[in-house]
Amino acid sequence: MTQQKWWLTPCIQKWAWDAWRYYSWRPTYRLTLTPSEPSAYVDMVNHVVVCNPEYPYPPLHLARHVRGLPADLHEFQQTYLESLIAHEAGHTHHSGLLPAGLHGQLVNMLEDERMERLTAVDFPHLTALFQLAADVDAAHAIEQGGLGGDVLRGCLLHRFTAHHPTWSFTPDQADAGLWPEVKAIVEEAWVAPTYDAVVDAARRILQILNLPEQAPEREEFRFFLDGGGQALLPQTPGPSLQGSAAGDGPGQLHGAEPRPIKPEVDPQVTPRAEHLQAQVQGEARRLAAALCPPALPDRTQPSRDRGRYRYDRHETGSERPFDLKVGVKRPGPAHLRLAIDVSSSMNYQDRLAHARRMAFILTLAAQQSGTPILATAFADDAQPLIQTGTLPTAALNAVADLQAYGNTRLAPALQGLWSPVLPGRSITVILSDGALMERDYTQCAQLRARHDGLVVPILLDVQPDVAAAYERAFGPCVLMSDPAQLTTHVLTFLRTLLR
Repeated sequence: MTQQKWWLTPCIQKWAWDAWRYYSWRPTYRLTLTPSEPSAYVDMVNHVVVCNPEYPYPPLHLARHVRGLPADLHEFQQTYLESLIAHEAGHTHHSGLLPAGLHGQLVNMLEDERMERLTAVDFPHLTALFQLAADVDAAHAIEQGGLGGDVLRGCLLHRFTAHHPTWSFTPDQADAGLWPEVKAIVEEAWVAPTYDAVVDAARRILQILNLPEQAPEREEFRFFLDGGGQALLPQTPGPSLQGSAAGDGPGQLHGAEPRPIKPEVDPQVTPRAEHLQAQVQGEARRLAAALCPPALPDRTQPSRDRGRYRYDRHETGSERPFDLKVGVKRPGPAHLRLAIDVSSSMNYQDRLAHARRMAFILTLAAQQSGTPILATAFADDAQPLIQTGTLPTAALNAVADLQAYGNTRLAPALQGLWSPVLPGRSITVILSDGALMERDYTQCAQLRARHDGLVVPILLDVQPDVAAAYERAFGPCVLMSDPAQLTTHVLTFLRTLLR
């Protein structure tokens, strides 16, 4: 099953559009998210802005020098996407159209820094966001060509590293002697009062370097600069978002509206979760079918032209040779709640590994069938794994990364597990291999008496007195001596129950 890209989810699409409106107040622009664009561009003639939501993570050996870098890829890409949206919004208020060729690339290098500084005056929180983006771009540039290069490359790299504590551009080509003069013009352009002054500064730099204004673009700069803005969109871009307002607002860069809250992004799948998913996909699909069984007909009736053809009726000359199924008898909705013992004793005989596998299959099957599921691990304290708002990959990662520790205390886990109200029948599976304290049994019995739903405790190789204590608290229990049969037993039980 192919997972939907994180940025195609409706909540992210809405957040991206809200962010564009917040930073630009240009509701008539069309925002498109697509990984086909290296970074981003804004076409101020046709009112189009395009951003790449899958900007690459900085090289790992340089990542420790990137300030404020999120560890999760999707969280990083969402943060970088906000910086792109704010960056392009700033262009619509402070910049003009770019000249052609190398002159345009140089103007873009200088104007990006000037425009970001002006935008951050109206939105102070963007200072840290633009700093993160600059560090990320610096890391990619250093990976591409180091901290050296000719003076023209220095105009780009100096923008990224001017405020970095350890990185700085050092010219190492034949034109290195021109760098002090060019550097002064670059930094002067960053605080220029108008966009035209930046265009003139770029022209002066080209004259110093003895390069014509009509010189062609340099390919190695394209990854770090805004696109041409007049290029056609890719054949299969992401959804385009456009506002319904009649015209652009006045460019209210004071941020009169609240800043859009970033929705939680589903993280990358962890290696352990990915490995488990590859192993149990078949079992999960079979269970998903049991969790969402097809509707059964109430009855059948003869029909002239619809339903299952009956040759025997045709032979007897019947006017109604078809059997039509009518009425629907569908099982009511159900939801799952899992309480998994992760105390230290679960390490014995790979009990935790089997419990982890069983819980992973249930979680994956519930996601595939649309069945609500909650899960909590318990040891010394309750550790919520899956809650009502947990995203799919985050849920699978949490189950796959279960580790054993501490002692066994069940009541707090059940209290949290049974608090949310979910639709349909409640099926709670409790998996444990150890005895509880007497007070814990008493609290569990009180919680069970108030819970309206099926509760199935599965006890792994426990002593008879422990089993008797569980039965007093919960009612009938399932005793298992072989943890390897855990997954098979639970899946068979649920298929039978949900028929």
